[in-house]
Parts: sequence; structure tokens; C-alpha cells
Amino acid sequence: MQSITFVQRNCLKIMKLSDKVKELRIQHGFSQEELARQTQLSLRTIQRIEQNETEARGDTLKRLAQVFNLKPVELIGQVEQEQTYLIPLLNLSALSFIIYPILGFIVPLILWYFKRNGDKSLDEAGKKLINFQATWTLAITLVYGFSIFAKVMHFRGMFSFYTYLAIPYGFYALNFILIVINTIRSKNLKEVIYKPAIPFF
Repeated sequence: MQSITFVQRNCLKIMKLSDKVKELRIQHGFSQEELARQTQLSLRTIQRIEQNETEARGDTLKRLAQVFNLKPVELIGQVEQEQTYLIPLLNLSALSFIIYPILGFIVPLILWYFKRNGDKSLDEAGKKLINFQATWTLAITLVYGFSIFAKVMHFRGMFSFYTYLAIPYGFYALNFILIVINTIRSKNLKEVIYKPAIPFF
């Protein structure tokens, strides 16, 4: 497996991932078919990455880096590296819902709004997070609203006192767990998954 020089590594830092994969492939004397075989990825995937039609993340990025004798973080550019840390930060910002429910929507929304044009993956991850937080905020508001309505209308016989406690706590637990899981997933360059969510954005 051919290694690259220190100068080449520094030059690669400023290149986009699509250009970098193509440059490294040529340096190693690989055709697209050979790179697909070495990485055990489809030829179409290699073509899409080099044409900047898709972004290599997670396992795909690791496979490419391994073939070129690089670390995954070395394969992505400086701007992309910054975004790699911003996505976990964006996810963590949603924990502000613990302070007040709607903050879990507002804080990530503000961060996403100012950073969304910098990176496609951050934009997509932000939309998924914000859609879920908006859905969660709406759901928890309805739960609290129904609880107040039931108390005012004296519907105590419909649900027990513990049911009124369990439902909101269940919503809070679900939100907390999903945020932690997706923070870890984004740190490992994997796609975030927030469901169920209404597609507001």
C-alpha cells in the first residue's frame, strides 16, 4: 500500500473530498473499478463521491481512508473537519430542552440557521434535529394542555395520577436518549436519525 508524503498530506487538507479521493486514486494508480474493489464499495458510489454528488461518511469514509493509508479525519478537508465537530455540537444544543421545552427547538434552530450554508451534511442533520424538536415541542405542549384541561374539567377518572406523570417523563426520556445517541453517531461520522418527526423544514 503506497503512502503519501508530508507535503502531499498538507496539500490534501485544502482540497474538497471529491477532488481528494480522485487525486489519491490517481496517485495510487487505481482506476475507479479498482478503488471500488479495494474498498468493497460499488463503482457507482466511487463515481458519485468523485463527482461530488454524495458525501463519504461513516463506514464509507473509513474504507476509503484505509485504502489510502490515512485516518478518516485526514481524508476530509479543514472546513469539513470543522463541520464534523459542529454537528455533534448542534445535537448537544438540543439538550437545552431540559431547562425549558421550547429551548430544545430554538437553540438548535439558531445554530443551524447561521451555519446551514457551510456544509450539506450539517444542513441535513440540522433539519432532522429541528423537525424532531419542533414535533416534540408540539407534542409535549399538547400533553401539558390536555393535562390542564382534564384537571379543570375534573376528568380524573379517565387517567390515574401516575399516567399524567409518566407520559411527560416518557417524552423527556425519549428526547434525551435520541440526542445522546445521535451526538455519538455524528461524532463517528454517521447519519443522524430522529423519528418520529413532522417535516417542517
